[in-house]
Amino acid sequence: MADKEPTLTLDQQIEALKQQLAEQNSIIEGQAEQLKAAEAQGAGALPVVTHEKKRYQVLARKFIHKEVEIDANSLKTDKDLVKALVESGTGILKALD
Repeated sequence: MADKEPTLTLDQQIEALKQQLAEQNSIIEGQAEQLKAAEAQGAGALPVVTHEKKRYQVLARKFIHKEVEIDANSLKTDKDLVKALVESGTGILKALD
């Protein structure tokens, strides 16, 4: 005996496909930003980070922020810290865009 799944209306199917497309576009956009950052960074260079679709070159391997030593590579995964640095107008980040 086969289980019957509820049949979606054409409008429901279209809406579901729109949601899938939006999710996929979001993933692609994130990957494109990461690729741009990696290309800008180059091999052995200081990291490039993104915030609100803008890229920023980190200008030092290590620096002090609020009395805490920060390794530039940690900015690649700490989006909250990147946001705080951008909003504070720190000189440790240089806008590339």
